[in-house]
Amino acid sequence: MRKIKKMARYIPVFLLTGLMSCVDLDPEPLSFFAPENTFMDKEGLDALLITSRKQIKWEWFGDAFNAGYCETPLVYEYAWSDLSVIGAPEVKEIHNLETQLTPTTKMALHLRYWDLAWNGIKYANTVISRVPKSSITNEEDKNQLLAEGYFHRAYWYYLLVHQWGDVPLVLEEVAEPKLDFNSASRMSILQQMKSDMEFAVKWLPVNVERGCVSRAAGEHLLAKIYLSTGDFQLAVEATTRCINDYGLHLMRERFGVNASNPKLDVFNDLFQEDNISAIENKEAIFVVQERYGIEGNVAPKGSNRMRNFVPYWSNGAAVKTPDGKNGTTYDAAPYDGYEQVEELGRGIAKIRPTNYGQYALWKNCGADLRHNENNWYDISRLTYNRPASKGGSATYFGKPVERKFVSDTMRCYFSFPTVKVLIYKDDLNKGKAPAGGFTDQYVFRLAETYLMRAEANYWLGNIPAATSDVNEIRKRAKAPELSTVSLDDILDERGRELYIEEHRKVELTRIAFLKAQLGKDGYSLQNFSEKNWYYDRVMEKNNFFASQYFYSTNAFVMKPYHVLWPVPLTAITSNTQGRINQNIGYFGAEDNVPVE
Repeated sequence: MRKIKKMARYIPVFLLTGLMSCVDLDPEPLSFFAPENTFMDKEGLDALLITSRKQIKWEWFGDAFNAGYCETPLVYEYAWSDLSVIGAPEVKEIHNLETQLTPTTKMALHLRYWDLAWNGIKYANTVISRVPKSSITNEEDKNQLLAEGYFHRAYWYYLLVHQWGDVPLVLEEVAEPKLDFNSASRMSILQQMKSDMEFAVKWLPVNVERGCVSRAAGEHLLAKIYLSTGDFQLAVEATTRCINDYGLHLMRERFGVNASNPKLDVFNDLFQEDNISAIENKEAIFVVQERYGIEGNVAPKGSNRMRNFVPYWSNGAAVKTPDGKNGTTYDAAPYDGYEQVEELGRGIAKIRPTNYGQYALWKNCGADLRHNENNWYDISRLTYNRPASKGGSATYFGKPVERKFVSDTMRCYFSFPTVKVLIYKDDLNKGKAPAGGFTDQYVFRLAETYLMRAEANYWLGNIPAATSDVNEIRKRAKAPELSTVSLDDILDERGRELYIEEHRKVELTRIAFLKAQLGKDGYSLQNFSEKNWYYDRVMEKNNFFASQYFYSTNAFVMKPYHVLWPVPLTAITSNTQGRINQNIGYFGAEDNVPVE
């Protein structure tokens, strides 16, 4: 603890704000808060890169309903998107963004990406600053360390500029008090990250152990940045290298631990917990690993995905039988009906799908593997599982739940994709109400690379090439092939293929910026916070925000300026000698100064 207190004096206040609300103060495997000479050799810098990789894990695992902080901040990438909304009552969650998403909103719960990103950038900058000063003499070793440092910095800045827009550009280790940060333009940040990643893809290793950063991962991230800057031909070239040059391919044949089970399919194989990091899985580009009992986990109780993403089907008071009895339960075993608890866990619907995510995406989907019984749970399969011995109905026990007797369909009754949500491995709640056990997680997967190349070709006007790449994904899924594709088709395919993998809000905001940069469809950077494609798409696809659906005690409300999130007030007020701008629409923006 002495090390933490000593080093805290040298961290800028707005970064310290993020640190102190982040739980990642564990000094393992090597503390960031170590003496100056800790990261001066290859072993020490490698250890810091392990910490950098661990930083990405915080996005994906844990209880998103934790009262103190959100353990799975990725949920907000979906909550404020076209695909989903928050399912829980607003006593704990944000429905009305106009009144509840403000510069004083609690970062640890709702804007935790601010904390995560600045810590990730801090670790990356330490590597980048220390490599030239290190005792390492081998130039290849030095360049590989720099390359991965650039990767981690670019990863977090890519998220920051599409969540917050203009933010400070910090390119070196901060080792003394600094209170004069200034916002930099989103595009200047992206151009810097582009330059960094062009260096990185020359030096990142081609072959790495699972969980490490490969050259293919660098190409994938570089392609994202090229899409952001409008370098569409370069994005095609980066994605093509990623697809062709590193031994990767879409998994089309059965593989892994369940390969001999004829009832399952290759899409199910892709997300089986033991298959994500398997060497035979040639679709994995970059994964993070969270396994029971290993050092470096960020969620001691596992993924909690059953809890976060499954409906609160077990709320018997809201799921009634036709004869007026409580119809469901999540009581601990044993009893007849517990099998449904064991299958679905006790969901609380932190996230629930929109009509677009639940119905429109799957219209005319044919034999699409992603929507079959292996990988999708149609809520019509739900049965009354509360036995008469527990106050249920003997007449209706085991029969399908009837929707008209469910008083809270918002939270308790909806269909959902199971393949990435029902995680059983090493679940610590077995015998009680499973919450979702331990699993690895794709950060980058080759299916997304194809869809990025499709988008790049779309912007270039090469619709046949875009259509071909989308159809590669659809053919693997056994979905009907398309004769041509639009931008909407590409986004639809991302929604079907990449649920809980892509940063959905970030990708929508990126496209909104692109349309404004290009002056497409009447959009402009000059009035971006008043009129943008992100908001228009959410209003088109998200029935809850579009209708200002009233749930519990207030409505779902979104305005155009919510395309960007509010900069935490503490970051602005603590930075006494510089100016970190507030995003237009939030209080404090009247004091903004022009960015370079």
